Amino acid sequence: MLYRPSVLPFDPNEGQYFQLFRERTAGELSGFFDSSFWTRSVLQECHSEEAIRHSVVALGALYKTLEKMSDSPPSSPAALVDVTDNAFRHSEVAFKHYSLALNCIINSTSSDQASQRMSLMASVLLACFDSFIGDHKHAIVQIQTGLRLLETLRAHRRNSFLPKPEEPVEQDLVQMFTRLAIQAKSYDMAFHFPQPFVIRLTPQSNEQTPSPSSDGGSPVSTSQSQIPEQFETLHEARLSWDTLCERMMRFTENMFTYTTSMSSVGVLPHSFKQYGIGFAEKLTAWSKAFEPILMSRSTPAKSSQEKTAIAVLKMNQIMGEILFYTIFSDTELQFDAHLPQFKHIVTLAMEVVGDEERRAAAKRCSNPQFCHHQPMHPDIFGGPYTAKHIKPSFSADLGIVPPLFVAATKCRDPTIRRQAIQLLRSSSRREGMWDSELAARIGMWVMDIEEEEDGTDDFVRPPSSSGMGRLSVDSPGNRSTGSPFGGDVPLGPGGNARWGSRRDSAATSTYGRRPIPEERRVRVRSVEFDLREHVATISCGTRGLIPGMLDPRTRNTTIRW
Repeated sequence: MLYRPSVLPFDPNEGQYFQLFRERTAGELSGFFDSSFWTRSVLQECHSEEAIRHSVVALGALYKTLEKMSDSPPSSPAALVDVTDNAFRHSEVAFKHYSLALNCIINSTSSDQASQRMSLMASVLLACFDSFIGDHKHAIVQIQTGLRLLETLRAHRRNSFLPKPEEPVEQDLVQMFTRLAIQAKSYDMAFHFPQPFVIRLTPQSNEQTPSPSSDGGSPVSTSQSQIPEQFETLHEARLSWDTLCERMMRFTENMFTYTTSMSSVGVLPHSFKQYGIGFAEKLTAWSKAFEPILMSRSTPAKSSQEKTAIAVLKMNQIMGEILFYTIFSDTELQFDAHLPQFKHIVTLAMEVVGDEERRAAAKRCSNPQFCHHQPMHPDIFGGPYTAKHIKPSFSADLGIVPPLFVAATKCRDPTIRRQAIQLLRSSSRREGMWDSELAARIGMWVMDIEEEEDGTDDFVRPPSSSGMGRLSVDSPGNRSTGSPFGGDVPLGPGGNARWGSRRDSAATSTYGRRPIPEERRVRVRSVEFDLREHVATISCGTRGLIPGMLDPRTRNTTIRW
């Protein structure tokens, strides 16, 4: 079906944003995975739902704002002197239609299922808008509203005694909302938001709390398919991972209701591990079923998008596995057992960034001799930084930022950790609420604390980290001269993104180095931030501490960028 702005009630100005959404924004929001929600369902609803129409125009105008604030994509027309074609003007349109979409929802008098379905779809779009502009609190409110609405729709369906527990709305809307809820929950788990911005995946009710089990409770998605011996398609693997990931999050959420005031903060008692055995088996089964697809990503028949999506999905599965296994441990030393997994995350991210840079360079600078692109910021570790063609991006789906954040804050191998941080800074990425620059700066601060010199000789710093122990995240000019990637290392198969450095200053393998001792390790306790103002207040301290105990490792800082 073709979607023509002329048949929709848009004026010429609004029509250009709808056209932009249809041609580019929908694809950007889909991220690395094809999504019928953005490319079909949302566009169809524009014909009949005013709230969806305004939301689409708002997102299209916001994309145009980002385009004007950075180097325009190669398909954009040449810049002309036009007072109406600037970032401020497009931003005004975006916020105007965001407000109109909200008003449509608030003023809706109908409470039938069609109206509630429209409200659920609009909550997805408006949550993406809030995430796009860096307003995570409003994004969380939108997701909380959607979770309550989805549970209400399901309750109505259950009370109707229908023969099958099918979803009250179409599957691609449920899948999109499931992914949004998982993403918000992962953000909450990483940054520990205060009430009322805590995401609860388990429906809140007055019913008695169920007994502990390997069941995650009533899921956002009712999909309960078994993991096959081998996934046939990437789409099948993604749906399976969404279901497993959500159920693991619900399991840990339920388990924390059984902890006491004397339990360690953010850590489940080791005795609870017995209830998670079923998930350990499912994680192993998923990884085994996905292995043929993972190995196939280098075949010529695979498109660049599919290759990237395979790598990204595996990165997120590895991250989920690490976090699930370590949530039962009250020591940061437990993360050292996952060094091969951290290395795998970084290797896959290098592929993604390298291929992305290669494609961007080919489009924007067909003749490298005349390339004038410069990186948006200097390489924080010195060395020629040449991943400079990737434009700032926003997507509503999972990507490389969360796994690299976990590697940057939890992996104590100095080389792998620095690689993770550098990859986070390879371009400005907003993946849902996850921001690459904020994630990188938190990783730098935690690394700085754990590797700071205290006059002892029990920890040997890597050659490439000279001066990094005192690196201030507010002082981009204070850089070392080595590269965490060694000498002239390409990022990705055939990619031309690479970091080069003098061979004598390259970071060497750190296997066998004495690890950072437990008494120097910290965990992120909370992050209060404003992405619009580029400021964050971060707190860290001892893992496994019982509430009320004095923590000598407590550190607080405010960073600006």
